[in-house]
Amino acid sequence: MSENPARQTFVRYFVVGLCWMAFFSVVDELADRTWLVKRMETANLDALFRARQKKVSTNISVVDVTDEDYQKEFGGQSPLNPGKLREIIDAIMASDPTVLGVDFDTSAWPGEPPQYAAQPIVWAREAIGTSKLSIGKVLGGSPGACSGVTAFFPDEDGLIRDYSEFIQGSDGLFYPSMAIALAHRRDAKNCLQPEQKLTGQQSAEPRRINFQGEKNAFDHLSAGTVLQLSKSPVWTNKPLRGRIVLLGGSWHASRDAYPTPFGYLDGVDIIANTVETSIPGGSLSESPVWLQVLGYAEGVALLAILYFVPPGWSLAIALLTGPIYAVLMNWFAFQSRGTFISLVPCFVGIAIHHLVDHIREYRHLERENQELRMKLKERATQTS
Repeated sequence: MSENPARQTFVRYFVVGLCWMAFFSVVDELADRTWLVKRMETANLDALFRARQKKVSTNISVVDVTDEDYQKEFGGQSPLNPGKLREIIDAIMASDPTVLGVDFDTSAWPGEPPQYAAQPIVWAREAIGTSKLSIGKVLGGSPGACSGVTAFFPDEDGLIRDYSEFIQGSDGLFYPSMAIALAHRRDAKNCLQPEQKLTGQQSAEPRRINFQGEKNAFDHLSAGTVLQLSKSPVWTNKPLRGRIVLLGGSWHASRDAYPTPFGYLDGVDIIANTVETSIPGGSLSESPVWLQVLGYAEGVALLAILYFVPPGWSLAIALLTGPIYAVLMNWFAFQSRGTFISLVPCFVGIAIHHLVDHIREYRHLERENQELRMKLKERATQTS
């Protein structure tokens, strides 16, 4: 007994479609290693950052020395007066933050002030150089001071997108970055110190910063405002309690602004984004296997459904609906889980499959049309 011809046609259509999907999946895996595709993925990620839902961080607040503060509180003099800087630090600590990160160079200080020895403060270290980084002193070289390195390395297009949890100095030691030092101090209540060797989950490899947005993604207070509020009843309510607070500078003469996917951001705001990334649940993640499998399962279902759709409509659906669906799924995954997936190979395979079928059908009709014309011509000749 012979098999159903319609069934044979569907099986052939379905198997060929799966082969096209598999082919473009392999091509996609190989292309992921190329410079062009990496740049395209970077552009895609930048677009997702800019399109993400706007919200203000509930974990981090920023206190910055503005142009007005620089003139009024520090007399327009650099480096900043340590005494005035300590006043600002004292005012912040009076509001009971979980941990304070001080993004100022303290290498020239005579040492760590005794009142800060047991305080939850992480001091910034400067990294100087390119290939071999010389790690600067903190608090005049105070041993055991809780510190983190503030160093960012631009991509090929000059934008800051990555950070490292640990940074290796020219002395061979691995120093914690400001981001990981603050996140660790918040959760573990102790300091990370330079390590001879990284262990466990520690890494010096670059990681993508999960940018939360522009400057308004974090609550900002100027240093002058903090000094004023610290002398008022408002400060008794401890408005910074339970927060990671970053103290840095945003005055123009400091030249501490760098290009990012959101344009130029002050160094302290870039650190805020890296700290948010370092907090558990804040990092960008690889798309889980189940999400990839679900995406391909939906592609397989679409492939089967399109067999029963009229040819003209099936090609239109494959060319239009597939890419739109892939973009929406990518956006949803990024918004909800901080991950992004690529369904492009799946839908490109379906589209190419239908395009090839339409070209084959078109050529078949062309041949039939030519044969018909030849027969009509022969008949006309015989009749005459």
